[in-house]
This record gives sequence, structure tokens and C-alpha cells, in this order.
Amino acid sequence: MASSGWYPDPGGSPGRFRYWDGNTWSAQTTANPTSTPPAGQGDHVTGGRRSERGWIVALVVLALVTILVVAGLMFASGSVPGTGGKTTEDTNSSPPTVDAWDETSTPTDTPPPTGIDNGEWVDCPWSRGKGNTTQVAGRLTSAGLSVDLPPEYEEYEFAFVMAYDFHAVSRSTPYALDSAIGVGRISLADGFTQLSTAANQAMQCWSVTTHSHTEGHAVLIAGVQITVSGHPAWHVQWEIFSKYEDVPNEILDVIVIDMGPGADYFGLYLSCHPAGDRNFEARITAAMSSLRVT
Repeated sequence: MASSGWYPDPGGSPGRFRYWDGNTWSAQTTANPTSTPPAGQGDHVTGGRRSERGWIVALVVLALVTILVVAGLMFASGSVPGTGGKTTEDTNSSPPTVDAWDETSTPTDTPPPTGIDNGEWVDCPWSRGKGNTTQVAGRLTSAGLSVDLPPEYEEYEFAFVMAYDFHAVSRSTPYALDSAIGVGRISLADGFTQLSTAANQAMQCWSVTTHSHTEGHAVLIAGVQITVSGHPAWHVQWEIFSKYEDVPNEILDVIVIDMGPGADYFGLYLSCHPAGDRNFEARITAAMSSLRVT
């Protein structure tokens, strides 16, 4: 701490001196630093060292408060260095509507059935329905749905897993494949509530699981609403391609029929025939025209 005496004016006045008594500066100044000390050292201009010390303390407190506030905000936002970069939940975005891609899991493929050389395998729903309609001469029947039997078509054992009470006939062709016609029932208890959904899934299932030469398809009728005996129905038609040169493409038809408010099932019609063969095409067209609900 400086001893008492006259010192250049700390206020910056040129050629002026102010007296320091060891604690405070004098209120008076002088141009002669050899003059006697002024009286009344209780008056202060700058507040002395105590005032300076008070400002220093205030600045230190303000700095500490600022550091604490900044640290609190950083912890709240999860952006404090070395904490792992935790982020807060985004509450403004809607939840995802589809399953996310999981790159950590190993996908499980559904194996195709033994003995069938197909393209992409499609899981077919299994029917839980039960029933076995007795067949009558000249008609292929499943409960209230029936179709005329074309000439030269014979009984054919064909279990279509998506349907129950399924009955079919077939006829050989010159092309190492058969033409077939079948009728059955699709249980509403299995979750089928729309004709279009049932028809498209039946087509997808049938084209892959029972046609071993399939390598692709062209959609001829993606879906069109028709009526069968006044009942709403849905018709889908595909052409499926062969991977063998000696086997032609096939035309597949699926029709699903609303059997009425008292039925707990949809009626199902299936048929297939070689593409471009007018003889078989005429037989199948006649069969579809004869479809009846009784």
C-alpha cells in the first residue's frame, strides 16, 4: 500500500496533484506537490481502495453467477462435453406409422414347400372353415355356389389352403399342363371382410404355390366388380409366365362372391387355361358365365 503524500491526480487532470493519506484521496488538488496536506481527509472523490475492492467483489460474484447459469443450461440440454451428447425427446413430431428398418436382426425367410420350383414364396392364409358339399352330376358345387362342368373336365383333387369345402375338376392340355376349375368357400372368421382383398390374395397365393413353372406375371384385370346371380363379386385375372419354352403362359381367373347377409363366408371360383388356346378359353368363358348362387 502506497505511503501518504501528493500524487499525480488519478482523475487525469494535467499538472494537478491529489493527496493520498494511506486510505483515501483528498477532495482538493494542487499544482504544488510540496504544499502541506489538505485538511478534512474524510471527503472522497473516487471512493478510495475500499470502493475499488467493492467493485471487484461485485464483478467476481457476477462472473460466478453467469458460470452457474450457463452450466445449468448445458446440463438441461444434454450438450455438456464428455456426457455422451444426450438429447431431449422430440415431442413435436408424430410417432412413426410404419416399422423401422432393424439392421441388427437377422431376417427369417419363409421356406417354399418341398418339391415346388417357384419364384418368390407367398405365405397363404390357412382356412379354419369346415364343410364338404355333396357333388351333383353336371355341376361343381360348394354350398350355395355352383358352376357347369365343361365337357372333358374330370374330378381333380386340389386342396386350396386359403379356402375350405373346395372342389375342382381338370383337363389335360397339349402343353404339359392342365386346365382346372374349382369352387370353394372363404371363411369370414379368417379376417376377410372385403371381396377385393380376398380375390387378390387368393390370386397371389394360387399363382405361386401351385404353378411350379411361374417366373412372373402380367395383370390383365387388376380387379373389377361384377355380379353373380345378383350378388356383388370381384374378378381378378393374371397371365403368368413360364420359364420353360415348351410350356405356354397361363391365364388365371379368380372370382370372389358375396353370398349374402346370412352367410359367414365368401364364395370362391378359380380357373386356369393355356394362353392363346381358343378351345380352352371358350370352355373357361362358358364356365364363368354359368356361375350361380342359389
